Amino acid sequence: MLAKKTRRLLKAALTPVSIIVVPHSGLPSLRFNFSLLFLLVLASAWTGFTLWAGYVSGKQADYYVTKADNHMLRTRMDHMAMKVERGLHYLEMTKRTDAQIRKIIGMGGRPELAGSVGGPDSSDIADFKKLLASRNAAMNDETMNGAVSRMQEESRRRLSSYTEITWYLTNKHNLAKALPSIWPAEGRITSRFGYRVHPLRFSSEYHSGVDIANDAGTPLLATADGVVRHTGWISGYGIAVFIDHGFGYSTLYGHMTESLVREGDAVKRGQRIGLMGTTGTSTGSHVHYEVLEGGVPKNPERYFNAGGTTTFFAGVFEGLTGRGR
Repeated sequence: MLAKKTRRLLKAALTPVSIIVVPHSGLPSLRFNFSLLFLLVLASAWTGFTLWAGYVSGKQADYYVTKADNHMLRTRMDHMAMKVERGLHYLEMTKRTDAQIRKIIGMGGRPELAGSVGGPDSSDIADFKKLLASRNAAMNDETMNGAVSRMQEESRRRLSSYTEITWYLTNKHNLAKALPSIWPAEGRITSRFGYRVHPLRFSSEYHSGVDIANDAGTPLLATADGVVRHTGWISGYGIAVFIDHGFGYSTLYGHMTESLVREGDAVKRGQRIGLMGTTGTSTGSHVHYEVLEGGVPKNPERYFNAGGTTTFFAGVFEGLTGRGR
């Protein structure tokens, strides 16, 4: 039965099939005879060829697209790598600048920056440039992330360091303004700081300031920026003004004939705060001037030079910051 069906199918497959081509131009008709089996094989072969050609074409297209994508990606990675390299160079320069600034202002280095810990040094940059020079080097995520992480960490350290330097200079600047550094009045010193013979009691006593004599009404000046904490009568000192300058410094001006400020007033260095007089225990027109550091009287002559108006500290500060007079 099976053999009979097979013979029928084979016979049908070998049955001729005629294909007639009839042209409309008057040419004779063309007749082609093919077996059904031949047409089926031909159709199968054409279909297979079409599928293979489509597969090969698609694969070639994917290859060129992938190649183009890789070229673009490599170009972008190279561009990014060059930016990272420039960033590392800039950070290296800022690190050297940071060290130079600290050395100039006498601030000293930060312990955490010793030995270039955490930041790119010359060897880091050299290694990174060597990696860029090798076209076969794999610019993988780990390499780029490592370089970017070093940049971020070093940037954080630089920002922290510059903030510290800013605070340091700000405090120095404020300290320079708070340091008593000019004469409180024109005149001559008639009694110096330290032990002396009292001019009225003729006994040895400790003189906690300096006496500067001049005509009554001579202007008295604040010797530094500060806030008036007291103005009025003080036993022995007569009409007096006490100024708090901050940073532990304060000054006292005694024997005034008149005070020109009130408690709570903010005063600037060189501002008039009163007039010289002879109130309190006094033998003549003068100002008793005291400089206190941490509440302890200090020799006022340490803070001004005879005939000058600035202290060595203010001069040093101006030299460090490049601020000339």
